[in-house]
This record gives sequence, C-alpha cells and structure tokens, in this order.
Amino acid sequence: MRLTTKWASELLAGFAPASDVGLSPLPGEVDYTSAFMRLRRASTRLASFGLVTAVWLAALAPFWRWGRFATISQLVPAERAVLLADLLRHPTFAVRELTLLLKLAAALALLGTASVRARSGYDNVQGTRAESGMRRRLPLTAASKERAS
Repeated sequence: MRLTTKWASELLAGFAPASDVGLSPLPGEVDYTSAFMRLRRASTRLASFGLVTAVWLAALAPFWRWGRFATISQLVPAERAVLLADLLRHPTFAVRELTLLLKLAAALALLGTASVRARSGYDNVQGTRAESGMRRRLPLTAASKERAS
C-alpha cells in the first residue's frame, strides 16, 4: 500500500507540476497523498479499486508505453506530465478513463488546498445572471395548433 500511495502522490503532482509561475502550485503546497487517501476512503469498493488500478497502470506506463525499464518514480516531473498527457490520448478507452480518474483526483487535491484556491480566485467568481429559454415566442405551425386544440 505504501508503494501505491507514493506513486499516487507522484502521479497526481504530474498533472500540475510545482512551480512559482502563474497558477502552478508551489513546491510542497498540495498534499496529494492525503487527498488520494481521503478519496479512496470516501469511495465505494469498486471506485477505490479503480483508483488503485489507475495508479498501477500509470506508474508502470513508462515500461509498457515507452519501453523504458522505469516506473513513474524514475521520471523527472516534466516527463511525468508528458506521460500523463500521452495516457489521456491512449487509443484504449479504459486507459484514458483510468488516467482521467487520476486527473480528477488531482483537481480535487488542488482545489482542496486553500492557498491554491485563493490564488486561483475560484471562490471570488461574481455570480452572473443565467438566462434560459427563448426571449420571444415563435409563431405556431399548423400542426402544433392542431395538437394544442
């Protein structure tokens, strides 16, 4: 389980590599391990199994995808981001979806970090008035007049 948790943290961080530029998280700012464990605990058994499967699939992807005898741990952060982008475009649906599940976990970890959320302005979005429906009535056709009667 320790290996899965370590890989999960490295993979989730690969979606938003740490940097001091723009909205990127600062090094050590986001606790991906806690977010991953919290998501696993709150999930059903099947969803938890899916998360673990996604971690193992992506962690071993350098070997089966690129032919490199390595795991995600041996890649530098830039290579991790490239690998994850590659997996999100994989021709097999299951690979894409399991990688997308990891991306969702990374997004939850990022938005669960108050400092990242504050920097992004996520909580300060001004409400906009959303309108739905048409602004004017369209003339009825003969067929709709008959149904209305």
